[in-house]
Amino acid sequence: MARTKAMPKKLTSSTNSALPTNSQIPRVSQLPVSWLAGALILAVPATTVFLSSLLAHNPTRTLAISLPYTIAIQSISIWSSTAKSTTPTKKTAKKPARSAVSNVILALILTVLLTPVLHIVFVLFGAPVTIGVPETFLLAAHVALLVLFPLLCTVPLDANSWGLVFALRGPWTANYIASLGTVIGAWLGAVPIPLDWDREWQRWPVTIVVGAYVGNAVGRIIGGALISKKHKSA
Repeated sequence: MARTKAMPKKLTSSTNSALPTNSQIPRVSQLPVSWLAGALILAVPATTVFLSSLLAHNPTRTLAISLPYTIAIQSISIWSSTAKSTTPTKKTAKKPARSAVSNVILALILTVLLTPVLHIVFVLFGAPVTIGVPETFLLAAHVALLVLFPLLCTVPLDANSWGLVFALRGPWTANYIASLGTVIGAWLGAVPIPLDWDREWQRWPVTIVVGAYVGNAVGRIIGGALISKKHKSA
């Protein structure tokens, strides 16, 4: 009987030793996957804006209708990437999710407050002052959601961190690269507007909106690829 009882103990110990522990299982980062998914999701409104004639016919209505969609997609994408970037313990399982939600809400409030400031920046860079004011404000809202909103969720709210961001010396994260892609895309989108082609799609601010969305999607794909490569090499 002693031998029969000892056999299961040996089998159990050997079986347990053969199984990998939690420390031995490699953890695959979900951040690049989340950002690539976000890039594909944001490519949908970018393609829709580019192909749809509604933006050229009625920019104000199209930008206003698509604004809540952009808010929802950006919030979900940033919340998921922020929540998955931390590995909670049993005692603090709900804290990372709660902090991520509160972080997104705070960043969204700050984005709304900074939208008029971005509107003034567009005017200083040549946007119409008294004509097309609703279009310019909605353009500022879309660009703020694509540029400021992700950065406000991830960059600490202090002068040093934001000084590095504006000096192009900030941390080269997927958020940062996507924001740079948005700015570059919006700047390139402004090139066809003054050309004397007399096309309907040259109306303010059609090409800038399209360039911002396309630049954001390209920046997210590049940022996700770079982060994925960095994690594989680490």
